Amino acid sequence: MPDRILFHPLHDPACGSYAFAPQMATALTRARETLAATADANIHDPAEILTAAVGLDHCLRLLVAALDKQAAR
Repeated sequence: MPDRILFHPLHDPACGSYAFAPQMATALTRARETLAATADANIHDPAEILTAAVGLDHCLRLLVAALDKQAAR
């Protein structure tokens, strides 16, 4: 195994943030759909876990953006 392993974070704040903030109902629906779709991911399959992590990270960021937008009212 090499001494140095390449590392790429799920999110790099230097690359920007979401400019789009969906309505709360839309963000919640998307989060619920993603949770349901990833619930049966095989934890022993790296590809499935990576796909689930990326999808959940995206939905969580959209949900936080929707909460921030709602709180700014």
